[in-house]
Amino acid sequence: MLRKNMRQNTQSVEDAKLRTALENMRYAACTVDDIIFLRSRVAGRRPNQPKLADKHFRNVSIITALNSQKDRINELGSARFAADTGQTLTDFYSVDTLGVECDPVTGKKPCGRPKKTAVCKTISPKLQNLLWNLRHSASDHVPGKLSLCIGMPVIIRNNDATELCITKGQEGHVVGWDAKLGPSGQQILETLFVKLDRPAKTIKIEGLPENVVPLVKNSRSIECICPSDVTLTISRSQVKDSSI
Repeated sequence: MLRKNMRQNTQSVEDAKLRTALENMRYAACTVDDIIFLRSRVAGRRPNQPKLADKHFRNVSIITALNSQKDRINELGSARFAADTGQTLTDFYSVDTLGVECDPVTGKKPCGRPKKTAVCKTISPKLQNLLWNLRHSASDHVPGKLSLCIGMPVIIRNNDATELCITKGQEGHVVGWDAKLGPSGQQILETLFVKLDRPAKTIKIEGLPENVVPLVKNSRSIECICPSDVTLTISRSQVKDSSI
């Protein structure tokens, strides 16, 4: 169990109350003071309630009950951020190939030497467009399409390099990228450069500005759930992040 706050170096009185309430919630041991404090943070229209329309809530992280809700909020938030900053979103697409399907009974991939038969792993343009436009929660949270612009807030999804503060949940914003054209003429993201927001320590990588880290493309086998409920196993190359 994580017991130490790895990102927050300073705190207000309300920060301390929230931390105490969250810890007590883990053990179903909230006090009356915890309940009073938590209720005071419920957003609403009354004068003493927080207002989600306030400017300082504009680009904050949101925890949702369903992944589909998160996907839609990210989609709307990306378009809104680009409009607010006078930019146009740049779409970056994954490189997909058909993978080896799992056994429907065991859920595992077949073992042993594969048969020497020619198997076409090329995905048709129609299927490729469908895979690119699936919601992220339908593709193991590895997006087929990332829509980005400079300054856009992002959240790192994996503990890729804890010594560089590239940890799950770390917030940052896009400061640049390296891309190339793919086999279908689409833009492929090779490296995404993110400036970390308030990291636990100052990060300095040679050749990059302070607190700027690279998120690189990698390949993995994922299962995609199509609108028809058909599940496809594919190999997808993409930078994995979560835009707000």
